[in-house]
Amino acid sequence: MKDTSCRLRHPGLVWSSELKEAAYYNGYRGEYGEADGWLFFRSQEGVPGEIALAVGSGEDGAPWFLALDHPGVVAELEADRAEPPPGRFAAAYAFATRADLHGAINRVFHLARSVPDYPLKSFEEAAAHLGDTEAERLMRQRIGQDRFRAALLDYWNATCPMTGVTETLLLRASHIVPWAECVSDAQRLNVHNGLLLAAHWDAAFDAGLISFDDSGRALLSEALSEPARTMLSNCEGVTLELHDGHREHLRWHRNHYGFSTE
Repeated sequence: MKDTSCRLRHPGLVWSSELKEAAYYNGYRGEYGEADGWLFFRSQEGVPGEIALAVGSGEDGAPWFLALDHPGVVAELEADRAEPPPGRFAAAYAFATRADLHGAINRVFHLARSVPDYPLKSFEEAAAHLGDTEAERLMRQRIGQDRFRAALLDYWNATCPMTGVTETLLLRASHIVPWAECVSDAQRLNVHNGLLLAAHWDAAFDAGLISFDDSGRALLSEALSEPARTMLSNCEGVTLELHDGHREHLRWHRNHYGFSTE
């Protein structure tokens, strides 16, 4: 059984430099101290949450440790847990290599900019000065859609999960429950009410010609033409990695467009 206990060494000058580099190059450039082998960092860009980093007892610093205090990110991050996390931090994780640590910190930074309510707060700050004229309502909508798209790019690693397309000009921020059908700005700006899809998948999804079941498997409408079905079937076997929030919104989408998962 893998030992993922937090057996730390004092980082010293060399290992401290490695940890600071890992934090700095992945968005956490604010240092705020050290305790019990852990070094603490926060973003200087207003991204919520703090991280703590530490090194293990191996000759190469392994395992490398990361601790988080952001509950929304903890709920999303897939990595080996380590115990115990420092102080008030909610969870700690162990990584075999420095490269793995860098990748995890980068993922944490992008998740923190997308879950659970960072896009909503960013939108509210940007739109706080707007009134209720028709022009201002349209401007509010544009700001909200821009914030929503940015959050989806962060959440889905700027990649369509069905096709692997990474050209941002070909990616669309797809609302699951459409903007006009949402009951609040919180729902409109919720990344779990969105998918980042290549343009043809987005068009089909928005028209109700495709949906997804709770396992992330694509469902194709009988109304699709054979050429369209063939094009979309190229991704057969690919499934979305879904959060419970996605599943809740996708149930609305399936019901609205008459899909059955039986």
